[in-house]
Amino acid sequence: NDYQAFEIMGDYRIYKNYYLAAEIGNENYAYTEPFLDVETKGSYTKIGANYNTYDNWLGMQNELYVGLRYGFASFQQTLNRYAIYTTDSYFEPDVRNEKKEFEGLNSSWVEFHVGIRAEVLNNLYLGIHAEIKNYIGGKEPDDFANLYIPGFQKKSDNSSFGAGWGYTISYMIPIIKKERKEKVKE
Repeated sequence: NDYQAFEIMGDYRIYKNYYLAAEIGNENYAYTEPFLDVETKGSYTKIGANYNTYDNWLGMQNELYVGLRYGFASFQQTLNRYAIYTTDSYFEPDVRNEKKEFEGLNSSWVEFHVGIRAEVLNNLYLGIHAEIKNYIGGKEPDDFANLYIPGFQKKSDNSSFGAGWGYTISYMIPIIKKERKEKVKE
C-alpha cells in the first residue's frame, strides 16, 4: 500500500556488444515514520548504454553487462504530518497535521549498472542488476527536502550516493535476424 510503481525498459543493439538503453517509469511512494508522513508522486526517464562483456557461444544471446545511465525525474511531494523535534519530554509532542503540497520538483543523477540477463525460453529472458547512483542536483522546496525521488529512490543530506537493484522479465523482439557463422579453426 505504501509503494506503487510501473516501469518500461528496453535496449537496442547498435553494434556487436554495445546497446542503447532506456527506462521510463512512474512511482508513488508514501514515507511514514512516527515523526513524519510524506507522499511522493512522479515520473522518471533514464537513458544510456550497456556493454555486454560475455562472449556467447554460437546461438546464445545471454548478457553479463555494465552500463551507464543519466536519469531525470519530475515529481511532487505532499507533506501530510510532521512533529516538531524536541529533547524536552515535559510537554506533549507537537504534531502538525498541516497538508503542504510541493509541485514542480525535479532531480537528475547518473548511475552505473552491472547485471546479468539469461535466456530461459526462446527470446524470453530473466535478469537481475545492481546500480550505484550519484545525485547531480535539482529543484527542491524552500522549507523542505526531497526525501524520495522517483527512479533514484531515497535521498539523504549526508551523501549524494544511492544504490538499488532490480529484476526483469523481458522479451526480445526479433526485428532482424542474422545468421552467425561458426569460426573454423585451421
